[in-house]
Amino acid sequence: MRKMTRLFAGIGMALCISCAFAGSAMAKLPADMAEFEARYAEEAKTPEGAAKLWLEAAFLYSDPSTRDLGRKMLIAVMKDLPQDFERNAAHSTMVDRLKNEPQTQRSFCAGSSPENGYKADLNNCEITVTRSVETYQGGWNVFLQSSGADSPRQVSLMKVGDVWKVYQPAGLYMGIKPPKK
Repeated sequence: MRKMTRLFAGIGMALCISCAFAGSAMAKLPADMAEFEARYAEEAKTPEGAAKLWLEAAFLYSDPSTRDLGRKMLIAVMKDLPQDFERNAAHSTMVDRLKNEPQTQRSFCAGSSPENGYKADLNNCEITVTRSVETYQGGWNVFLQSSGADSPRQVSLMKVGDVWKVYQPAGLYMGIKPPKK
């Protein structure tokens, strides 16, 4: 009986996180750094909010016309991302995937799928958090549902001051099903 209570409590918490977070995930993409910084100061008070902002930064970075803004946003939302990350071998896979496989990040938006080529309205991207757990080092893991993956994708975060910063986003830019042709 005790295990069942924990199971239902866990399921209820996950549903509440998904519902509450999905509603706040429908903000328009930031138009400039001032807008991003204002939203970051509020939304990154939770690990889920910081994960969503990483995706928004990735959306902007993936588009050549907004790449510079996306670059600045990635530096702001990530822990210890160097200014020259685009020329840094440690970040080459992330840079390559963000530039050349933007469908990976779009796969986290509700309504996208391999069948529709991961089409998504990035200004109204509703994401689903399936689980959010504290790690033993004091960090946090957020699991996001992708329409191109069979299991949720993990992003790891650390708290820096009053906000959360992404330090391991690989689950958000790797390993989804290719779009259907």
